[in-house]
Amino acid sequence: MPNRSERPTTPPSFDVAQFAKDSDARLRSARPAAELPGSETRLITRPQMGATITDQAWARDMIGAPTVMMAPDQLRRLPLDHRAGFLISLMDGTIDLQTIIELSGMHPDEALRFVRDLYVAGVVVFR
Repeated sequence: MPNRSERPTTPPSFDVAQFAKDSDARLRSARPAAELPGSETRLITRPQMGATITDQAWARDMIGAPTVMMAPDQLRRLPLDHRAGFLISLMDGTIDLQTIIELSGMHPDEALRFVRDLYVAGVVVFR
């Protein structure tokens, strides 16, 4: 059985709504505003993570490839363990979730839990 880290995969220490607004500002500087949904729309349309949905069911609903939305300096401040860091290194927007799970070398349920935690915390999005 692999050793489990006692460190959380993501911290609750940043404000998701403020991060979304900052992200909007960065995105608007790169693309025309007509192409982008506002942060309120993105937060409202994000699937609700209730206790009733399993990680496998959540993964089936995720379309596209996971992409990291935080800058490297922001990521360094997060208390991530080596497994979460490795998964983040694979999330460049070109590799789908299933391939990331297979490449991770982790048990699929464990890798899905990490990816889902990162998504819920706003560290990654699916595009």
